[in-house]
Amino acid sequence: IAFGASAGLIMQVDRALKAMVSSAVKVEKAMKDIAVVMDVSSRTLDKFGKGMFRVAKDTAQSFDTVAEAATELARQGLGMEKTLSRTKDALILTRLTGMNAADSVKTLTAAVNSFNKEGVTSAQVINRMAKVDAAFAVSSEDLAKSISRVGSSAIDAGVNLNQLMAITTAVQQKTARGGAVIGNAFKTIFTRIQRSDVQKKLSDIGVALTKDGKLMDGVTILQNLSRKFDQLTKSQQANIGESVAGVFQINILKAAMSDLVNVNSEYAKSLRIANAATNEAYVRNEQLNQTLDALANKTLANLTAAGASLGGGLFEPVIRKVLGTVNTAIDSFGKDGKMEGFGQTIGKGLMGGIANFISGPGLVMAIAVFGKLAISLAKFASTALKDVMGINSATKQRLALEEAVVGLLQSEPMYLD
Repeated sequence: IAFGASAGLIMQVDRALKAMVSSAVKVEKAMKDIAVVMDVSSRTLDKFGKGMFRVAKDTAQSFDTVAEAATELARQGLGMEKTLSRTKDALILTRLTGMNAADSVKTLTAAVNSFNKEGVTSAQVINRMAKVDAAFAVSSEDLAKSISRVGSSAIDAGVNLNQLMAITTAVQQKTARGGAVIGNAFKTIFTRIQRSDVQKKLSDIGVALTKDGKLMDGVTILQNLSRKFDQLTKSQQANIGESVAGVFQINILKAAMSDLVNVNSEYAKSLRIANAATNEAYVRNEQLNQTLDALANKTLANLTAAGASLGGGLFEPVIRKVLGTVNTAIDSFGKDGKMEGFGQTIGKGLMGGIANFISGPGLVMAIAVFGKLAISLAKFASTALKDVMGINSATKQRLALEEAVVGLLQSEPMYLD
């Protein structure tokens, strides 16, 4: 028992040291990647690292996931505080939608960059998504995918972020086609609406396009078209539909118009909801932090931080010194063309030695071992056969004895009494 307890304790210490070193190496590499991108001082980098662990704990994500998102955002030239803030928002979006960190970063970047004239922040994007998600049969992932595909085209058509979310929600509830399909459809529709030939066709059927001498936004134009569409002949509807949406997006256009024609449309409801958003995404994130899974991830982040701190302070100098010495020694063997490389030479010698052993003593040993096994197997088979034959003989003797007893009882019934 004492030996088992001692061995178990040694194994646990061994695992703890390995985990500590692994955490130190992983964190050091991630921070170096970010330092190369951001070009900051070691003091700022240390502060940034603490911020990354704080984000990991707040969003119940691993340090690797946080590092991936932070590195992507750091490449955009954002400052430390803005990078950490947007990293947190991206990981909350990951948590609410199920998208991976890279896709969340791309979605937020597309939304913020596309609607920068509105002054939209990453926090506003995820909070509006969360509020609309909770009120309608549309997911934050659908909204995110739609925004990432149609963002720039929507801006060109004068459509703001909340309008885009609202029209995506309305069409998703009617068609259930998914955010990516809806986003691609509206990219086509908003682009075609701005063409002069399409605008002329719309004007000819009485669709209002301008107000105070300025072109209306794309959604308002679609609303005006929806009020006129049912008054057109079938051929006119087909012609206008193809001009506005093309052949492949006509179903999305009709779904949008069927909602927009109503006074109390799903579009109008979801637009009001999006306009009223405050901090819904952060509230949902805090609610998710109460789960056991979130607690486990937070504990893992704390352990990784502690391991990186202790491992870096205790083992980093030793690891660097040992590895540096080994690499220097190996490199010295390969200088002046004396050898192709110490590692290659060791490899060749090792493999050659193994080959020689196998073809010489190793072969003899293998034959001896297999021969011994074959002899033992033959002996075992012979013994087993004898035992089986012995069992059969005993069975036959028992049967003969039983038959003799039965015969005696039959010939002498008095023995039965």
